[in-house]
Amino acid sequence: MEPNKKFDLIVIGAGIAGLSIAEIFSRSGQKVLLLEKNIKICQEASGAHHGWFHFGSLYSIFPNNQFLKTLVGGIDDLLEFYSEFPGMNINVDSQKSLVFKSFPSQWFRDEPIEYIVSTRNNPDFSLDKFNGIKDYVKKIFYLLTWELAIKQFVSRHQRFHKFKWGAQPASSWIPKAGWFDYSKGVIDKPKNIDINLDNDTHFKIVGFDRPMISTNIVTDLLKSFLSHGGTLQTESKVIDIKNLKEIGNCVVTENDVFTGKKVVIAGGHFTNELLEEKASIKVLVSPLLIVYPAVSEKNFVRLTPFIEKSVNHILHEIGGRKYSVIGGGFFADPGNKSEVIKAEHDLLKMAKKVFPEYNSTKHSEVYFSHKTEIVSKHGERNYQYNIKDLGKNVYTVLPGKFSLGFSLAVNFYKKIMKEDPKRIRKFDINFPIKEFVGPMRHTNIVANCNIVDK
Repeated sequence: MEPNKKFDLIVIGAGIAGLSIAEIFSRSGQKVLLLEKNIKICQEASGAHHGWFHFGSLYSIFPNNQFLKTLVGGIDDLLEFYSEFPGMNINVDSQKSLVFKSFPSQWFRDEPIEYIVSTRNNPDFSLDKFNGIKDYVKKIFYLLTWELAIKQFVSRHQRFHKFKWGAQPASSWIPKAGWFDYSKGVIDKPKNIDINLDNDTHFKIVGFDRPMISTNIVTDLLKSFLSHGGTLQTESKVIDIKNLKEIGNCVVTENDVFTGKKVVIAGGHFTNELLEEKASIKVLVSPLLIVYPAVSEKNFVRLTPFIEKSVNHILHEIGGRKYSVIGGGFFADPGNKSEVIKAEHDLLKMAKKVFPEYNSTKHSEVYFSHKTEIVSKHGERNYQYNIKDLGKNVYTVLPGKFSLGFSLAVNFYKKIMKEDPKRIRKFDINFPIKEFVGPMRHTNIVANCNIVDK
């Protein structure tokens, strides 16, 4: 076996994790090869989400500070290491507040996602109906703890909106919100809500998460990667990784062999296929419902401790068609067919109940998004990105979610190179990348559904 190409870093998998890592190493002067088994990049888990970029707003409800700290830290990283990208439209104004500029190539839409929070007088908490003793005990627990969770949620949002960006890292200040930060001034009643909702048992707070235009993000990252001398090879499925004494790490594809001083596996739920010793990876699938025309004009999350009764809605548009991407707290083991069927059924049932316009829509379709996580010590959901050193300069990475791809890349670079990554040195905005970038899954469904619009 004689390798024919040598690189400083070989990245396996061109989802958001692999692309972000390849880009940041390439711009910092490393010779990088990015391998992707599909024709286009970011088309699996990184192309099957619902276009919701998490800055930490949702995770303000969790008692664990680390989730919020990590996600808020994503904004710090975007401002410090990605501000020179053409589409990165988060800026800090003269009052040290975040502003989102709007233009066609923007990464984020300036439409804050609203949180519609159930209060303890909501029927969800009623003790009149319950399914067994476990359900009864759960309701009692939530009745006792939800008020505290709400106050923490409000306090963290209050601190976020008051924060003076640039004075210190947001991730070290916002998550530390206490009772003195709590203010009812940021709480409002839901208004002009086009869903079935009891205003008297909910309140509204404007979050700091935003919808994103994922294709613009992927386009900018790929153009930077290629402009800085990176090599992308698609339709290249990796079948083996070998460490040979005389030449180091060899990455074997179906048609080629490459050597790399360092190798990082960013294969998502396919990671274990390349490892002799399997990683502690947990894979879940979550159903997303695409509906056209849109059933709501708002981006919102209905927040309740009863996860199966939560709902989120993100409004998107393609070619003049406004459409809805609807999700909820439904997950399934992809290997359990009955679980998968039930998750889809429960999402559809919830959508029909929540959205009055659902039955008059022209097209609806469900697809499943993979969520790949490292199993936490206690078995609960893990919302962190993960970097694992396998030895011999081979690593695995998982972003946790699309939103954390940037922080993952920054911190992986720091871990490996023991320094900060470089700024963009050159960026050819006209670099031809169309053949490598496709639409997100939900966009493709609506753009190609066989409907004649009036």
